[in-house]
Amino acid sequence: MDYCVLRLQSVEHVEWLLVNGQGEPVSRCQHGTLSEASAAAAGHRALVLVPAGDVTLAEPDVPVKSGRLMAALPYALEESIAGDVEDMHFAVGRPVGTKVPTAVVDGALMQRWLNTLAQAGITPRALYAESMVVPANPGHTVVVCQGDEILVRPIGGFALSLEADPLGPSLRLAGLPPALDAPSCHVLVYAGQADWERHQGEFEVLKSHVGSLTVQLLADGALPLLAAGAINDPPFSLLQGAYTVRGDYSEQWQRWRLAGALSAALVVLHLATLVLGMWHVQAEEKKLDQQMLTLLHQTLPELSHPAVTSARALVESRVRSMGSAGHTGMLGALSAVSTALAASPDLKITALSYHDGTTDLTVDAPAVGTIDQFQKAISSQGFAALMQSTTQHETRYQGHVQIKGAG
Repeated sequence: MDYCVLRLQSVEHVEWLLVNGQGEPVSRCQHGTLSEASAAAAGHRALVLVPAGDVTLAEPDVPVKSGRLMAALPYALEESIAGDVEDMHFAVGRPVGTKVPTAVVDGALMQRWLNTLAQAGITPRALYAESMVVPANPGHTVVVCQGDEILVRPIGGFALSLEADPLGPSLRLAGLPPALDAPSCHVLVYAGQADWERHQGEFEVLKSHVGSLTVQLLADGALPLLAAGAINDPPFSLLQGAYTVRGDYSEQWQRWRLAGALSAALVVLHLATLVLGMWHVQAEEKKLDQQMLTLLHQTLPELSHPAVTSARALVESRVRSMGSAGHTGMLGALSAVSTALAASPDLKITALSYHDGTTDLTVDAPAVGTIDQFQKAISSQGFAALMQSTTQHETRYQGHVQIKGAG
């Protein structure tokens, strides 16, 4: 969307120009009434320039916190403002240290400008004094001639609005030429053909006291120059405080469109990564399930039987079976023998063998009753324990005990 830059001089006399986002003109400068300018501005973002002489620019030293800045400004500028500070409107730029760029305009005049624009159907995106949009030049003092007024912007400073007639005293008031001839001082003059012919003599005098004086003729007046300054190096707007322009969301979207697109792309990429990761995990899970099923078929052939519907149930059944196996067979018999030995500490096992579910023990005891007690202790645990024979050797007895599976 292009911009429409308007110079507001009066309701009957307005100058406007359409420019693109780089400040380049896309139309010729037009002159007419405010209603004509309103028709031309339709569909464009309106930037309004007000007369430089109606706005005071200053850079006071205000060493206070930002929250109290607006309260302290009127008192910092009270002596340099003609009129009651209570009736003034203050707009500020970004502070540099304790220096605060400030624009001051009569509050009633500010309201009158906005009422006039509103009646014509124009809602400005920003309101600047003409002196605020004079392009800065890092190596030159810039002078803009426009009829009865000149705008002089020194290097690193605000532009001054001065009368063009007589030109010599106004230039001296702006510090041109310097008190001493300064070859390092360079001046860049912008002027229409008529203004240059009118002031050429005074500039020729100035040229002999500065390092260089360059002239650029403006074929279409000063508005294209000021419009370029408003687009490419926008200053702070006068529309602050009660006059702040409420959100222009379409413009904000244009400004943040790239960042929003990148953020959306990042979110999409993140979601795609999550989905791809989940798909990969699911694929690995299916692969592991298939490998486990194959292993179960190899280890547990009955898994393929139609009656088997749950591999987990089958595995759990096998585990329980393995647990119960510990109470039968050789392990079960040894467990029963261990329990019986605890009850007959004088009995010793001298030989043990196991074959086809039968455990044969040779025991040594101080009495036949001890062997009989040992046999009964094993039988009480559900095993079939039989004493096959006993023999006496001196004061001790040896016996042969046979143990078969539980029950």
